[in-house]
Amino acid sequence: MLFEIAGGGAVGLSWAVRLAAAGADVRVWTRTREQAERIRAEGAALTLPEGVLRAEPDARPAEPEIAAEAAACAGSRERWIIAAMKSHQLRTEPAARFLRALAGTGKTPVICLANGIGHLEFLADRMPGVPLFAGVTTEGALREGPAVVRLTGTGRTVIGPYEPPVPSVPDGTRPAVDANRQHLLVSALSSAGIEAVLSNNIMEHVYGKLLVNAVVNPLTALFRVKNGELPADPVRFRLMKALFRETLAVLAASGMRTDGGEWDRLLDVIRRTAENRSSMLADVEAGRPTEIDAINGGVVRLARQAGVAAPLNEAVAALIGAIGPGEPGGGEERWELCGKS
Repeated sequence: MLFEIAGGGAVGLSWAVRLAAAGADVRVWTRTREQAERIRAEGAALTLPEGVLRAEPDARPAEPEIAAEAAACAGSRERWIIAAMKSHQLRTEPAARFLRALAGTGKTPVICLANGIGHLEFLADRMPGVPLFAGVTTEGALREGPAVVRLTGTGRTVIGPYEPPVPSVPDGTRPAVDANRQHLLVSALSSAGIEAVLSNNIMEHVYGKLLVNAVVNPLTALFRVKNGELPADPVRFRLMKALFRETLAVLAASGMRTDGGEWDRLLDVIRRTAENRSSMLADVEAGRPTEIDAINGGVVRLARQAGVAAPLNEAVAALIGAIGPGEPGGGEERWELCGKS
């Protein structure tokens, strides 16, 4: 099995190192030629609680022509593409062209690990013949150099096939990946120390993570605090709860099943990641584009579709947009793979 990791950022490198160290064939597709050359020359390293894990995955620059050639050479070999890119990076025409080329004529499945919503619909429309999966992970990682990454939080990844609400293919169904192939994928990930499970209702998990991200990410970025500091102040706590209630109502109106335990699960996530700095906080501090449009902006779009109000999500989306560069629009010059630093 060959893993094509599209994105040389924190998540992509952390998966690449573990998979390669476990004996899997891995190829990392990076935003720059320099990073690819560095990984090929020196390998890559992942810092774990128990020590440093090193591996030597292959690496190539993420260019459609090179990807198409690699796909042709792979022939009928079993492959999975792991799109370890952020939502705004996936929602560009160049990214869609690259992933199409990498999938090749064999229609290799693509798993998207991005937070938020919007990217799946975008890619489904542009890759109608490619099996598309969503991956929802609770792992945390921090890239510390072009080929160095640290695992900052353990977790689980839920993977499942994605079908858009409005079918993007004539018969309404996308090419299926049989259950045996999916189980072999999970087995390979688990053997590498990446806890993974399959789901036939992946949007429940997408919405569940969106609920957490819509509260934690923008508020930690606005208040410049670690996750664990967010509920420590009574004013921040009240704002957290109000934003949570509004977001939960929108997601419930959009079809998410609720059980009354969502607030406790959110607080548990905050406790388990108390020392973490959210990705949105890191992006704001570094002056990078954030995922605000895919997270709170996504909630606002869902609210409009469901005919409900989401004023707090609108407000935090506007505030984050005002203090940072925002998300790049679709365009050749703005396409970046995950992990620019």
